[in-house]
Amino acid sequence: MDLPFPVQEVNEGAARLQVPELPRRKGPGTAGPWPFYNPTMRVNRDLSAVVLAKWPRRLRSALDGLAACGAWGIRMRLETRIDRVAFNDRSGLAARVIRENLRRNRIDADVTSEDFVSHIRSHRYDFVDIDPFGPPTPFLAPFFKEAPVGTGFGVTATDTAVLGGTYPQACIRRYGARPRRCPQGQEIGLRILLGYCALRAADSSKSIRPILSFAAEHFLRVVGIIDRQSPPPLAFVAHRDGEGFVQVREGERDAIGPLWMGSLHDVTLVRQMSPSEWTHPESARLLSTIQGEADLPPFFVTTDELATRERGSPPKLTSFLEGLRDRGHRAARTHFHLRGIRTDAAYDEILSVFRERMPSGSTGGSGPAS
Repeated sequence: MDLPFPVQEVNEGAARLQVPELPRRKGPGTAGPWPFYNPTMRVNRDLSAVVLAKWPRRLRSALDGLAACGAWGIRMRLETRIDRVAFNDRSGLAARVIRENLRRNRIDADVTSEDFVSHIRSHRYDFVDIDPFGPPTPFLAPFFKEAPVGTGFGVTATDTAVLGGTYPQACIRRYGARPRRCPQGQEIGLRILLGYCALRAADSSKSIRPILSFAAEHFLRVVGIIDRQSPPPLAFVAHRDGEGFVQVREGERDAIGPLWMGSLHDVTLVRQMSPSEWTHPESARLLSTIQGEADLPPFFVTTDELATRERGSPPKLTSFLEGLRDRGHRAARTHFHLRGIRTDAAYDEILSVFRERMPSGSTGGSGPAS
């Protein structure tokens, strides 16, 4: 295929792809005139394929709505039971690359070069994926307006610095929510994204039901279903010393939100998910961690924070978990933070176990660090 850029062969999951051969770096990538492909997004596609393999009903059609090189749509067709996958990207150059990649994988599919919003106004699918270069916000209100109840959706946000609290004013403008820069910033950002989806669905007298929601690398990902209208579980929280995150009224000091305070997942379905032969080991480990924490309450604590508060060295994570469980609490690692623990224990009980499990002689005295 004659293209105005060098290409390279890539194998990802079950797909064989031809993609632009360009310098890569960690992170979300840089915009350019070429069809975009980011290999670090493999974990996104790995887990999304695992989700679709356990979808609660038969999916006959799907749209890769901002398809770029077509990597995700091709994997959908090869790794799930979806009968028909369509590809759309405004770039005519992207459409050429997609068609070549379809030919390489022996897939017959429709490829269009339309504006996403225009496309969904005239087409219906059982599942629609929204994975833009940049924030997903411009696409969500039109999607929830046009898509009928029962439609599945996937939404990826790569503006994690905005959702994670580095640029709070940008988050207020873009998502209508106040974030917080802290160790729990990714979870807060994911709950902001879910809350925004829920509000845009509510604008069209619908609601959302998350199936799997997670953070990895430089992105946040939500996979869910549009449901009939119901009040969204939104709330504001604030972080209080000695209490952790507590629910507060909108406008209160340091209020964060509005946040989705319901479950991030359909716990039953998530527990049934299993890696496929195409799932990368790193993605399989992430899935396992998510399954372990899936039914635990919102927000987590980190041993770093608690050690700073107690002015001492933290215990090993395994020892901390064991201490919480020995007292009858449920506790698990969280995928949001390497040293994070999610538990149903009250904050004072968490502190008690932490002090009990700190290395002997490591404490400089309890109370907040100055």
